[in-house]
Amino acid sequence: MADLSIPFRLPIPGWPRATFESDYGYRGGRLVVDQRPVLEAATRDQLLAGRRGAVPGSDLGIWMRLAVDESGARELHVGVDGAEALREDRLSAPTSRSAWIHAWIALAASACGFIASYLYVLRAAATGDPWPLKMAYHMASWHGLLTLTLFPASVWGQRVGIRTVQVVSFVFFAIHVGIALANLGRGGTIDPGGPGIATLNAASGLLFLVATIYGNRAYSDMDPVRALIARAREWRVTPGAKLR
Repeated sequence: MADLSIPFRLPIPGWPRATFESDYGYRGGRLVVDQRPVLEAATRDQLLAGRRGAVPGSDLGIWMRLAVDESGARELHVGVDGAEALREDRLSAPTSRSAWIHAWIALAASACGFIASYLYVLRAAATGDPWPLKMAYHMASWHGLLTLTLFPASVWGQRVGIRTVQVVSFVFFAIHVGIALANLGRGGTIDPGGPGIATLNAASGLLFLVATIYGNRAYSDMDPVRALIARAREWRVTPGAKLR
């Protein structure tokens, strides 16, 4: 009966984890705390009616109940006495300073790409070749899209957003290193933008690599469970108190 596993954080000191285990039809289930079952329901009807027990090692009451709304949507509720537990997969952390730094690093990488795209325009004007102009449009479009997505993903996308930024940053690190290498040694009176294109793409690639690596720090700082426990300590939450 472990096809479905829903982790909760109990609203008591330390916010310990309680995991509800069942199947996707909610045909019964059990609630596990510290690897011990504390509540069990043999049937779906028992889940709908609710089950009650005690938190291990305390005199606090713990309960679980399956709710079904008019549309048939199912939602399992768990709580301690009068306070409802929080689903771990729905927790969020306030944006950390490292997440902001991570976002600005990615933004700086795109800024270098924007400037490089302008140098491609100069190359197209100097050489009369239409290909650099196409490259300029291509780079500007991509970095415009990255600016509109990576920055908010890192700042407001929680840990999923930060991981997404890391993956995309690594891909663009490889792309910009390739473009920088392709432009090494190019330049002169006919193509004045060659060295600048190489330098700016190298800088953009390096910044994207920094965003990839530094994202691990931002990811760690955006741990929602750690943020929840920190807020609880700051607010001196007592057993059974609600925290949102």
